[in-house]
Amino acid sequence: CHRPSQPAAAPVAARAVYRLKLCLAAPGLAMALAATPAALAGRTIQVVSDLSLEEQLYLFQRARLLKASALGVAADGGPALCEIADRDVPLKMEDPDSTVYLIFMEGSTRTRESIRNAAVYHGVKVNEFSVETSSFQKSETITDTMKMLSVYSIQRSVFVIRSQLEGVCRCLQAALPQHAEKFGIPSPSFLNAGDGRFSHPVGELSDMFSLLEQAKWDRSSMHIALVGDLAHGRTAHSKVDGLTVFRKVRVDLVAPSEFAYPVEYRNRMRAQGFEVREFKSAEDYMREAAGDLAAVWYFFQPQLKRCGDLDYSAAAELVGKVRFLAEWTPKLPENVCFFQTLPRDKVNPLIPLSLDHLPLNCWDHHSSNAYYLHVVLLAMLFGTVGRGIPTSEAEPKPASPKKASLQPSRSLTSMMSSVYPFAGEGVPSSLPAFLQPVDLSSADRLRRPERAHPGGAVPLRDGLVVDHIGLSNDPANSWNRLRLVRTILRWGSTIGCEGVYESTSRKDKHLYKAIVSLPNFAFETITVPQMKTLASVAPGCTINAIKNSKVVYKFRVSVPERIYNLENIACTNGNCVSHPPNKQRDVVTYFERVPFYETSALPDCEAAEYLFVCKYCKWPHRYEDIWNV
Repeated sequence: CHRPSQPAAAPVAARAVYRLKLCLAAPGLAMALAATPAALAGRTIQVVSDLSLEEQLYLFQRARLLKASALGVAADGGPALCEIADRDVPLKMEDPDSTVYLIFMEGSTRTRESIRNAAVYHGVKVNEFSVETSSFQKSETITDTMKMLSVYSIQRSVFVIRSQLEGVCRCLQAALPQHAEKFGIPSPSFLNAGDGRFSHPVGELSDMFSLLEQAKWDRSSMHIALVGDLAHGRTAHSKVDGLTVFRKVRVDLVAPSEFAYPVEYRNRMRAQGFEVREFKSAEDYMREAAGDLAAVWYFFQPQLKRCGDLDYSAAAELVGKVRFLAEWTPKLPENVCFFQTLPRDKVNPLIPLSLDHLPLNCWDHHSSNAYYLHVVLLAMLFGTVGRGIPTSEAEPKPASPKKASLQPSRSLTSMMSSVYPFAGEGVPSSLPAFLQPVDLSSADRLRRPERAHPGGAVPLRDGLVVDHIGLSNDPANSWNRLRLVRTILRWGSTIGCEGVYESTSRKDKHLYKAIVSLPNFAFETITVPQMKTLASVAPGCTINAIKNSKVVYKFRVSVPERIYNLENIACTNGNCVSHPPNKQRDVVTYFERVPFYETSALPDCEAAEYLFVCKYCKWPHRYEDIWNV
């Protein structure tokens, strides 16, 4: 396999010469490029969609040019994927003050070695971190380890991480920039090389580069068959994002139910306009789709250990359903190509070994392509190249929900901790959306003791009343929610009265609600963050501030868009970096509210208004499942 070579002259000097030539030829362009930060410098790639379409196209086009140069061949005749404004800037860094850390907590050969060789090409320090002999064995958190390693270089570090825990790069993205700033070093980059069962953007970007090459760099369409274990393959899951590089996509899913593509990924593909067909076995696919078979097949090796207890015959039958038979070869489309995840089972391969010599073998070329892509990707993360990446107006990236701040608790504290909704002459003019004031001007709001229900709380003269807590058709749910309010808001030591009663509202007929009444409570001291905590614990409740037997303030709270930094919440995904038993104590549990969607993670949940997904691993939860008390 040929590798890129560079002249002996120092690349730093070569870049200086390039900038001088550019200034003389086009001073305006030179100033614009110099003022533009490198797009990926210091960035984190947890999932494929962390890169915009334009950034991906730049990566692929630059890797394409690098490969052609390394092999000493002219650029192919396919269309350019994008303009490369800094095309003449050398890729090679030769900077021993920068570092690539390879932190592989799971076994890897191809990904680790490809990135290691790419780092060696750049002339940076390469540290193959040994997990087995590290302080991980002494219960040190991943964050503490990364903080320590990041200060061993005076220039940028790129951490390439493969872990059983999901969402590691996302949590480090939030924790490390401030640490780097403290020590006066560039913010590090984190590159996800596979985490648990979640995603593998490094592998997926390499896949897309090879698919584009196979398509002769024509992005107009792609017809691909995904065959094998689609349930557990990380790169199979990443295809829902990766394939968006093509304008029109047809996907044939070939897998029995035990290996079936999770429903959330199928639905996302269809929502993105992909045409999706499903087949139970490779044999069914050959028969039912005859004459309309995909020109690209991608095989995913079975992960039988994740399929429960299977005896030998059941496992063999399952694998047989996704194995390609040599006798089917004449029925394949012309110029078909096969890819497969590696390593493969040399005893029971999904693709017969006898086909290795045929032109359909594209998996060997794919292994070589990964190196070129990793050379360019590292250069972009270090900030050597990646300036002037164009934005395509003809193909706008689909709008995505606004991302939450990576340091939301600090942001809320700094902005709202000094805002007291119940203090002052009126309601503050700027309040979060979850906090809705109730108009009190249209009705008499006196609290009348004679209206109290037998056995209920007597209306207060002064204090705080929280009503409509845990509205439910089961009073036990109302009691549980009431206990949460008392515990999390630390009102357990506050004198008051509480209970669960049948709602008197017509719209809530035959439902139960909890009420807590706190006499002489200093409601003027309640802050917006405290109100958000109450909204997180008891959405839909009303908070009444009472003075001289009159309601002077009333707010109704709804479910916040984000729930985080509370003692009694936890992600239920056992592989998540924030899951408490994983003992990453510096990772703050964080949920984002999203519209309900069908998911294999909650097979019994058929409908809900919202789901709450973990920021790190994207595991979905029902509202009631995020609480661990």
